[in-house]
Amino acid sequence: MTRILYIIDSLKIGGAEMLLLGLLDAVKKRGDIAHVAYFSPGPLESAVASRGIEATRLSEKGLRDPLAMIRALQLIRRWRPDIVHTHLIKSDLVGQLAARLSRRRRIITLHNTDPWRRNRKMSFAYRAATSGADACIAVSDRVAEHVAQYGGYRRDRIDTIVNGIDLGRFDSDAVDPLDLSPYGVEPGVPVIAVIGSLTEQKDHENFLRAAALLASHRSRPHFLIVGEGPLRDRIANSMGEMGLPPERVTLTGAILEMPELLAAIDMLVISSGWEGLPMTLLEGMAMRRPVVSTAVGGIPDVVVDGVNGSLVPPSDPQALATAMERMLADPIRAEEIGIAARRTVSTRFSAEVMRQRLCDLYDATLADAPPPDMPETLA
Repeated sequence: MTRILYIIDSLKIGGAEMLLLGLLDAVKKRGDIAHVAYFSPGPLESAVASRGIEATRLSEKGLRDPLAMIRALQLIRRWRPDIVHTHLIKSDLVGQLAARLSRRRRIITLHNTDPWRRNRKMSFAYRAATSGADACIAVSDRVAEHVAQYGGYRRDRIDTIVNGIDLGRFDSDAVDPLDLSPYGVEPGVPVIAVIGSLTEQKDHENFLRAAALLASHRSRPHFLIVGEGPLRDRIANSMGEMGLPPERVTLTGAILEMPELLAAIDMLVISSGWEGLPMTLLEGMAMRRPVVSTAVGGIPDVVVDGVNGSLVPPSDPQALATAMERMLADPIRAEEIGIAARRTVSTRFSAEVMRQRLCDLYDATLADAPPPDMPETLA
């Protein structure tokens, strides 16, 4: 029985957070014990609690709070995990250093091609805090290559374990579509959604500018912006500044019923400036939704333009609008693309395979890793 402490930046709805929920199910099923530590609260707190797993909040102020490190150290020394597995930057910095000081086995999952890694001072600080980890995982080869190029990590010490989807849960034949009328969607109107945290990474301005270009389209699509985050007010203001009709675009906030939501929309858009391998992409493809996405991070390793989705350059609202318009104009082709998307996910991105590989890594880390005072050879 392995004791695993997961440390993650938030329990809001996001790709890394949803991946963690599936991993909690997997380790619990095989008899391991898990504990979750986090910084920002969110709707997934109840999802963690419903699994019978305890959670500890490390700080209300993120990295600005020196007590976060103290709380992490106290938690590790009290709970005595066999492995500390961190996700996302705040958790990597605090969790990895606390685990290192406590001589615990350490695993990092790298989720994004973060632009900040190009900053030498920031990369140095990150590398100093995280070096010497027992294993480093990237969710796509593009993420691994980005971190190796800009973060000073050895590429041969970064394993790729791609994100996976529960194909039984994300199956359009087995899901009733979510009622979108509370969000102002009228019957028969095509629905285009962007789903993700309201942050700089997701580049909602790119989506809104493309939506403004499509606002006069004869089909009069309804645009949904699904998610929560610090840029909500700015996005709401941009909607008005761009002249988007308020009855045609809705900020929904967080929606937990993701398969049902995806079953109810006609097109999924990813307008991000950078990514790793977004869970939303795989979920939408598994649900046979036609996807229009920026060609960033690991997305081009999944989406073949014109075959199982549509790719456009980042920060190019005209290209994004054109690709969206083509999908709207040819519903038969859009349906074919959705079918091909489901086929791609079912053959390459199984949640069962992903979770088994991670559990195998836990076993190997405990069985074969050098002692805790190992030389720091990862970086």
